Amino acid sequence: MIQQNIRNLIFVLVIVYLMSGCAALRGKPPEPDIRDEIIKTALGLRGKVYKKNGKGPDGFDCSGFVYYVYKKSNISLSPSTNKLMRYGHKITLDNVKPGDLVFFKAKKIFHVGIMLNHEEFIHSSTRKGVTIDRLDSSYWGKKSHLFRSVL
Repeated sequence: MIQQNIRNLIFVLVIVYLMSGCAALRGKPPEPDIRDEIIKTALGLRGKVYKKNGKGPDGFDCSGFVYYVYKKSNISLSPSTNKLMRYGHKITLDNVKPGDLVFFKAKKIFHVGIMLNHEEFIHSSTRKGVTIDRLDSSYWGKKSHLFRSVL
């Protein structure tokens, strides 16, 4: 009798265990990755015009673009390129992930964009507005650059 009760208990526990595993699959979807949110927001702004000191949503300067994109994901950053350079930690190109920041020194001013992958970044350009460029382009490839992760 005791052996039969133990078998029944084990059987019930196995069934409950299996059913709870299936229930987890039907649960709420996983939270979206913050990097995916940042990239999705940034890409949705392509074509917006450059606007000096612009912080969106109708126009952006480079740091205002970064500020706006991150703000949409509830991450508070400075709208100043010089201050942004102090956020997070320095990383190498090998360690860059989508959503990390890239900084360029162009003459005496700095420029910032958001990395999409190891080759491309999205930023607000004075000539093209919010656009995608390559690190190795004839223009950006000549500029010294550094990467920072704020995530």
